[in-house]
Amino acid sequence: MKNFYRRLSKIMLVFLVTSIPFATTAQEAPTEPTVPANTAQCYKYWSVGAFGGLTQFNGDLSKNLWGNLYSKSVGYNIGLVATKQFSRVIGVRVRFAYANIHSGVQDKWVWDYQDGNGVAEKVTHSFRSSIFETDLQLTVNWLNWILGHKPERIFSSYLIGGIGMDHSSGTMKDINGIALAYLGRNSEALNVGNTSGIGGDNLQFKAEAGLGFDFNLSKHFSVPVEFIWRWQNSDLLDMTRGGAKSMVNDMYSSGTVGITYKFGYSCPKQPEKLAAMTLTAVVAPIPEPNIRFSVIAPRNIPAERNVREIFPIRNYVFFDLGSKEIPARYVHLSKNQVKEFKEEQVAMYVPENLSGRSYRQMTVYYNVLNILGDRLGKIPEADVHLTGSSMEGPDEGKAMAESVKRYLVSIWGIEATRIITEGRVKPDILSEQPGGTKELDLLREEDRRVSIWSATPALLMEFQNGENAPLKPVEILALQKAPIESYVRFNNYGANLALTSWSFVIRDDQGTLQHFGPYRQETVVIPGKTILGTRPEGKYKVTMTGLAKNGSTVRKDTTVNMVLWTPPTNQEVLRFSILYEFNESKAIVFYEKYLTEIVAPKIPEGGKVIIHGYTDIIGDSTYNQTLSLERANDVRNILINGLSTAGNKDVQFEVYGFGEDQKLSPFENQYPEERFYNRMVIIDLIPLK
Repeated sequence: MKNFYRRLSKIMLVFLVTSIPFATTAQEAPTEPTVPANTAQCYKYWSVGAFGGLTQFNGDLSKNLWGNLYSKSVGYNIGLVATKQFSRVIGVRVRFAYANIHSGVQDKWVWDYQDGNGVAEKVTHSFRSSIFETDLQLTVNWLNWILGHKPERIFSSYLIGGIGMDHSSGTMKDINGIALAYLGRNSEALNVGNTSGIGGDNLQFKAEAGLGFDFNLSKHFSVPVEFIWRWQNSDLLDMTRGGAKSMVNDMYSSGTVGITYKFGYSCPKQPEKLAAMTLTAVVAPIPEPNIRFSVIAPRNIPAERNVREIFPIRNYVFFDLGSKEIPARYVHLSKNQVKEFKEEQVAMYVPENLSGRSYRQMTVYYNVLNILGDRLGKIPEADVHLTGSSMEGPDEGKAMAESVKRYLVSIWGIEATRIITEGRVKPDILSEQPGGTKELDLLREEDRRVSIWSATPALLMEFQNGENAPLKPVEILALQKAPIESYVRFNNYGANLALTSWSFVIRDDQGTLQHFGPYRQETVVIPGKTILGTRPEGKYKVTMTGLAKNGSTVRKDTTVNMVLWTPPTNQEVLRFSILYEFNESKAIVFYEKYLTEIVAPKIPEGGKVIIHGYTDIIGDSTYNQTLSLERANDVRNILINGLSTAGNKDVQFEVYGFGEDQKLSPFENQYPEERFYNRMVIIDLIPLK
């Protein structure tokens, strides 16, 4: 039986692996994602089918008596099935089948019950049973449930569960072929079973469960592949009552392949073109969903840009659960390295365990203690207060603060009297909100931190004071790939209400295709350089295909021109960032003064201001999309007021909200400090070209 299960497992694995290309939308495929003419356009239908395959007797439910010791232990299974598919997920079917099972053992100890008196003995015999199956089953299409029904999908998978009755008859023989017992024969003295079935067959109830795969050949025909396990409320199929000790349930399984005919689809019919002279009345077609699809591409797409960034420094150090030591992801210097440390060169001190965007973006923040130590050394009159917060209690919070203090004292040589530590249960500004119930683990992880604060303005961001004031930002230089205004916007207004999903194909003038999707949001942004590749310019046809909630397919076409532009090497963009608290869309008061008096005066006359907002991954993605745009517009309004005061009105604004999109977010979301930084609005000040 173990060999049989291995074979079943391999078969199931092959089907699952081969199904992946059909269950997802490829990003780079050679053909357009059109709806094939051979696929079912609706998910409510009737079907009838026939099937055949192999069966295996699996012995008792709790312990298998009949291992694959008998050379001929696999039988066959054939039958008919009728199904009513009620929705994209639920179906009910009736199944009639004939199964033949057989197996055997040699010198096997069993506990054979004889009128309630168990006798242990070794047996050597074989058996063969015939089963007429009658089943009522429920099918649950888990693929449609998770990914939604898509007419173009030619592969589907479903779970099977049900009950049924088995009419069984059979014979058990010894090693010499002499009959030892009969199943379902009233006239034989060696009879076992209740013989209450039709024609004297043994009648037993059963439960069953399984997994099915369906491959659509056309709208009407498909090939199902199914694996079903059955539990019979008896221990009689092998005619060895009691089986292994006192187990009283038998199990057998099957793997089948069939052919199914589907008909009676109940879905809206597409209007047909009829000759006008033959019509006496015109039937109004089903209205197409109100979808407005457009593509906005910048006239010139920058390939890269030099950025001088004023990077904000969060005044927090986050600690891992169960640890009172500074995490290894923060940059730990030796005393010798301290002498060479400079804020503007923090990129030299890169943690070993970072990767991807965080490797590039979080380097500055992970030097927060070194930046603080350097500043305390340069400003001898400055003192700092370290407040540790832990749900485990104030003592643990203070121990975390003491860990930070030890680093500043032992590595940076700061006098211990200049550093005050305390502990508390919760920080002043909480991530976990009162009454919140979702993603509490992530939020509580963020509240386990040490806050750094000082009364010395030289350590802090302009116009700030108090426990939660960020430290003075660090100025860094970087080369930005795919700047934000190089992104192409694909707007599909109305998609949230009318479509279950949509995707699009971009075709260039040489016939090369690029596939994107599926999406559910109304706006998607993609770097123009991703589309252009190595080409300096290109003309593209964009085709959007959407699956409407009424079952129809919506197609929209448009064209777009793109031109790659490389800015002069001496052009430099100035970047500022504003940090927001969890679930907040209004800037903290001191940021308003910072935006008005620090950022606004640096906006060049006739220049452009690009504002892009982000969120972390906590919460609903649609809500986060709106929240990120609200944050970006909040910054825009503050800057406009500041420009109006200064008399600078010849400025162009572009505002974007990218929500929690992890392909576009400036940071990862693995650690709490990364999620804190993703609650950000980035402001790029671009001079006049």
